[in-house]
Amino acid sequence: MSAKHRSFTVIAPENPPSPQGRIIPAITACAGAFLDPPIANLGHRGIEKAGTRVRTWLQRTDNPQQDLPQAALLMEKAGTGGALFRNLYRDFLAECSQLLDSSHLRTGHALYSEAAALWTEVAALIAEAGGSGKAQCLTQAGTILCDLSRVEREAMQALSRLQE
Repeated sequence: MSAKHRSFTVIAPENPPSPQGRIIPAITACAGAFLDPPIANLGHRGIEKAGTRVRTWLQRTDNPQQDLPQAALLMEKAGTGGALFRNLYRDFLAECSQLLDSSHLRTGHALYSEAAALWTEVAALIAEAGGSGKAQCLTQAGTILCDLSRVEREAMQALSRLQE
């Protein structure tokens, strides 16, 4: 968010640098950060940790009917985690595939397409658990999150192999 009473104007240079030369370093840096996060709450390790912890969310909140659907909404439509980011990243990788011919890029795109759909499923299960109080919904969400950790790790491993 911008500060009050401030605005910025971005002017593109007349001869902008080629996007191809910037895409690969950006993607491989993102992949590296995901594959080797500094703490266990980030990257594939964070997703796996969430898969273990989500199973206890009914007991960890005083108001699961409100809190769990809110967490699901944030996963699906806001924030940097969950389906919202995966949909954006999937689309970014699709655009990059139009500029670069790479099997690693196509693999990453396909796996992020799968991940986006799985995050939507996780969010739905968490919302359902909040509304119904059914712990098995959170158990199922945890299982999918652990699978998501693997899917996204494989995607980022493929993307980390991109070469200029």
